[in-house]
Amino acid sequence: MPNIGSIITNAGTAVASRITNAHAYEGPPDSVNQLPAVIVLLENFDPSIAFGGNSFEGTLRFIFLIERSESGEAWRRLWTHLDVTGSGTSVIAALRADPRFGSAVDSSFVARVENIGGRQMMGGVYLGFDVLVPFVHTVA
Repeated sequence: MPNIGSIITNAGTAVASRITNAHAYEGPPDSVNQLPAVIVLLENFDPSIAFGGNSFEGTLRFIFLIERSESGEAWRRLWTHLDVTGSGTSVIAALRADPRFGSAVDSSFVARVENIGGRQMMGGVYLGFDVLVPFVHTVA
C-alpha cells in the first residue's frame, strides 16, 4: 500500500511552489503564520477501485487561505487566485500544471471549487476557498 502521507506532501509542495510566497501544510495546522497558505487534506479514499489489484483512487481537498480579512481589497486578491490562467497566482493553473504532483499519483484533475469566502479556522477569520481534486494512483 502506498504512503498516503507522501501523496499529500507532494501535492501541497507541487501547488505551493507555483503560487508566489505560498506555504503548504500537510493537514490542519495549529496556526497559520504565512499567507497565502494551502492546507491539503484527504477527502476520501477508495481502495476497492483496483485495476488488477494495484490501483486506488481518492480525492484531495486543497484549502487555500488568502487573507485574514474580508475587505474589498482582500476579495480582489482572492479573485486573482481563482483566475484559471494567472501565472504565480492561479491555484487552478498550478494544479493543472502538475497533475501528477511530481510523480506521486498517475493523474488528477480539478473537479470543483467550493466554500468561496470567509471562514472561521484556527481561532481566526480567513478569506479563501477549497478545491476538490480526484486522483488515481497505481502501486508498482
